[in-house]
Amino acid sequence: MNFARLLGAAQLALLRRRLRARLPGAPANGLLSITLDLGAGDAQWLNVDLARSQVNWWARPAAGGAGDYRLALGSAMSFATAGPARFAALQAAFTGLAAVWLHDDDQQTGVVPAAHIGFAFDEESRDELPNARLLVPAILLHSRAGRCSASFTCAVREGESAIARWLAELRAAAPAPDRAVTAGVWLRQSEPLADRAFLARARAALAEIARGTVDKLVLARSVRFDSETPIALAPLLAALADRHRECTTYSVGQHGQCFVGATPERLVSLRDGMVHADALAGTAWLLADPLPGQPVSLALQHEKNSREQQLVVDAVRAALEPVCAELNPPQAAEIMQLGELQHLRTRITGRLRAGVGLFDLVAGLHPTPAVGGSPGSAARQWLRRHGDRRGAWYTGGVGWIDRDGDGEVVVALRCARIKGRAAELFAGAGIVAGSDPTQELAETEAKLSVISAELRRPRRVASRQTPRSGAA
Repeated sequence: MNFARLLGAAQLALLRRRLRARLPGAPANGLLSITLDLGAGDAQWLNVDLARSQVNWWARPAAGGAGDYRLALGSAMSFATAGPARFAALQAAFTGLAAVWLHDDDQQTGVVPAAHIGFAFDEESRDELPNARLLVPAILLHSRAGRCSASFTCAVREGESAIARWLAELRAAAPAPDRAVTAGVWLRQSEPLADRAFLARARAALAEIARGTVDKLVLARSVRFDSETPIALAPLLAALADRHRECTTYSVGQHGQCFVGATPERLVSLRDGMVHADALAGTAWLLADPLPGQPVSLALQHEKNSREQQLVVDAVRAALEPVCAELNPPQAAEIMQLGELQHLRTRITGRLRAGVGLFDLVAGLHPTPAVGGSPGSAARQWLRRHGDRRGAWYTGGVGWIDRDGDGEVVVALRCARIKGRAAELFAGAGIVAGSDPTQELAETEAKLSVISAELRRPRRVASRQTPRSGAA
């Protein structure tokens, strides 16, 4: 789809009429969203410059057909914050915004305009991405269940000049002119010192656990890959969505780089007062190409995995109990199969108390023991003292919240920061009593392979990608 031609003459005229009709009487400090029905289709919305700032992509493929694909372009309103009260600040900003956010859906699409959410693992970390951000896009393109729509949002004070800005956003979203891109020769940056440092930190974590101050510590590491040719983002994301249908695939553009991933873990979702959270921990895998001396597999039923998963279940329930009017008993743990990787997952559901918002839930849940450790505060302090580094939003969150307050946030896992020919991949492993540092290093390799396998996969693509029909 050519974004510059997304709106035909008739649709553009309809958008202009509806904007003119809704502006009078709208609050001067408010936002106005107008949703247009674009007809039947299963667009993936990947024909776009994904590394451009304020371009956010979200995909939830469906196993048997059309999935849920969202592309957010530009900014109608953005709020960034940091510090211990960052989620309270985001909740306050959203509450104030929702009170003056008008929506015109005269075509009865049923689509609700939404804002994009993203945040880092640690409330004090500094990166090119904001520590925590709420972004209402100027344009939200949505493909769900075989139907496409576009929601155009502006500050009411912009008036009819918003039309010109929306058209400019669509033109700017187009990728560079067509040129062939082939998978280059990939060079993994050799980091034996970094690997030894990870093993040393794992041994230090085990010593801390033995002292009884913490029960679990999650250690992160990163690996850099370089290619002879620029990394083509659209086919990478399409492949991740296609091969990991159980996951949420996401992309966040910023200053010529892109934060991408395919995560299996939902932190929390909220719909019509019902809250859903996943307790995901414990990992087993069959590593196709282990490093010398590394073990190749770990049984998911190993007692170490069961203890890790129970820590997360207990923490999620403890966070939800005070804010839920009703919390259902946890289901039995199930095995989540993700290619060569397996995890234990327990689904937790409840009915929320009145007055509790999505960011209140995030504040209570993040970080779970699955990405930080347990107890949370003591684990984070230990990680800071020992130089734990988590680039971009790795082990933070990515998601969306709609005008009605419903939304979803996933944990940013299986991810990479990509810029030009370079990719920095992130992974981590949980250390508990009885952990084997060498085995934990092998676990991070298995998790890194989700992205690295796609980067290495030979393919010939064009930088100007046309969205395919059907599910990704």
